[in-house]
Amino acid sequence: MATLSKAINKNLFDSILPTYGTPRVNIPTWDDSQKMFICSQYESVNGHRYYLGVRFCDRIVIVEKVGLYHSWTYIDSIELYAFNGQKMELIQKRDYDKVFRNEDFIRQVSEQMVKDYLTGVMKTQRICAPVEQIATQASELISGCYKSFLDPDFNTRLTQILPKLEQH
Repeated sequence: MATLSKAINKNLFDSILPTYGTPRVNIPTWDDSQKMFICSQYESVNGHRYYLGVRFCDRIVIVEKVGLYHSWTYIDSIELYAFNGQKMELIQKRDYDKVFRNEDFIRQVSEQMVKDYLTGVMKTQRICAPVEQIATQASELISGCYKSFLDPDFNTRLTQILPKLEQH
């Protein structure tokens, strides 16, 4: 039993953190400091690095497109997706040019995007709701996206979200 456990652990860790020169399994990486998965990393011919950051809760997914230029980190775009029962649909997107990435900025913009979406949907359905209620709901959704994946009580919908992570 100890030999089997050792072999499984060695193969598992070798695939996650292989020795230099061996390709690593391409899986999304959780970055707890940013509270998001990092996926689709690549380097341009000019030496700039790019990656997608994905965070989610049970209702929405936020995708950040981030660029690392020399010693600066820029946000290239923020996309907001919602579940329609089958798959995720893009519901809001903001593009940026040479805007420094700042966590507070990302949260504020994401919250505003959720508010805009909720307000628009409610308006098309001729439903009135207090602005404060929409703001509270948007704030709760965004806060849910910043919960740590490493928390033991993290409620995931990875079966729905993993295909999106693998697309990017």
